[in-house]
Amino acid sequence: MSAVGSGKSGLSARFRTLGRRGATSLEFALVGTILLGLLLGTMELGRYLITVQALRTASAEAVRMATLRGSQNLNSGTAACTSLSGNLPGVAARVPFLDASGLTATVSDCATQAGITSVTVTVQYPFTLQVTLFGAPSRVMTETAQAFFN
Repeated sequence: MSAVGSGKSGLSARFRTLGRRGATSLEFALVGTILLGLLLGTMELGRYLITVQALRTASAEAVRMATLRGSQNLNSGTAACTSLSGNLPGVAARVPFLDASGLTATVSDCATQAGITSVTVTVQYPFTLQVTLFGAPSRVMTETAQAFFN
């Protein structure tokens, strides 16, 4: 009686072992894809936030350059908005994270009223996702800054 009982329990133990083979690999495949997606998503989010901050720094630098040029114009006796239109070169030097060839900084508005000059600068940069999971592979990011001086 004991030999028959031990044979059945040994057989069921063997089936339990064979039935669990590969379960760990399957569980890792399921959990690993989720973890990989979270890792890649976190990296993309980090790149996006760094690019946003660099774009804000670039817009602040562009406004500073426009203000300095306007102040130089006022000190030389010309109107503050003289030669303050179009592209502002040299802005990319302050943001080494961004590709200088894709960064554009333009003075979109310069006006003087009652001795106070307002300058509006728009900075644009194309942001490309490295992992295009949800369709939108690229978009142009825009940051606008405004300064007042007299």
